[in-house]
Amino acid sequence: MSEKTTIGLRQRIPMSLLEMALTAVLSGDYSREYFAELAATEYNGQNRIAKTVTAISQLTDQNPLIDLLRENKDEVLLALRNRADRTLILSSLIIAKFEFAYDIFTLLGKYFHVQDQVVTSLITQKMSQKYGSNRSLPNAMNCALPMFIEAGILHRPKIGYFEIRKVSPCSDIARRAFDEAFYIWNPGLSRNIKYFSNPYYEYINQYYGEV
Repeated sequence: MSEKTTIGLRQRIPMSLLEMALTAVLSGDYSREYFAELAATEYNGQNRIAKTVTAISQLTDQNPLIDLLRENKDEVLLALRNRADRTLILSSLIIAKFEFAYDIFTLLGKYFHVQDQVVTSLITQKMSQKYGSNRSLPNAMNCALPMFIEAGILHRPKIGYFEIRKVSPCSDIARRAFDEAFYIWNPGLSRNIKYFSNPYYEYINQYYGEV
């Protein structure tokens, strides 16, 4: 299996920690020590904290979106105060960094287009076609899905069932981050065209420009 299709996602990060880490990175006032302090508020044990620090770094200062967010720091910090924009920005960080997260996000979007709920067994079956059915798959699903739920773009009404939580972004930077996360995994597509029929955009209440 190539590096591009490895799962990579091994540690769930609480969205409160991700937001604090992002804010620190945007301000330039961050370090691995600070990330370790954040991790220690949620987890115990040196190994778990070290894994969490790595994951926080992957999602923030090592994220393909970070240059865009840094260039628009003030707009990002303002957008994080809005629930829908915060949901979209945090979700975009997860999607942009991990192809696995992009794949599970678009897979769910495809099924949400035609049904209200998606069950875990269907997600597992479809994701295993690309990533295999080894132990890493359910572990990664148990990272990605709870993060999307906590970000506010998914809802789990009961164990094993998922529902969509569509958002209406208010800020331009939240929309740009979400678009950029899409193009990262679709580099051959023209940026002059909007792909609102793609399952990726199922989570947006209205097309951009109409919000």
